[in-house]
Amino acid sequence: MSAPVSLAGRADWLNEKHLQRLLAALAEGGEQARVAGGAVRNTLLGQPVADIDIAATTLPEETIRRAEAAGFKT
Repeated sequence: MSAPVSLAGRADWLNEKHLQRLLAALAEGGEQARVAGGAVRNTLLGQPVADIDIAATTLPEETIRRAEAAGFKT
């Protein structure tokens, strides 16, 4: 497995307020939420990001509840 790589300075989309709000909602109470998948790959390859996948440590039902409570459609 590769060492973690920072996307700082390479991914303006990471600063998007809706994404930050969702990540914060999913990470409440000591849980974790991270961007994963193609968005990370494409950023590292210098390609456009079409969609963003998020991996969270919460169970699916709790992830949905938190997203809805933060005002997102699920």
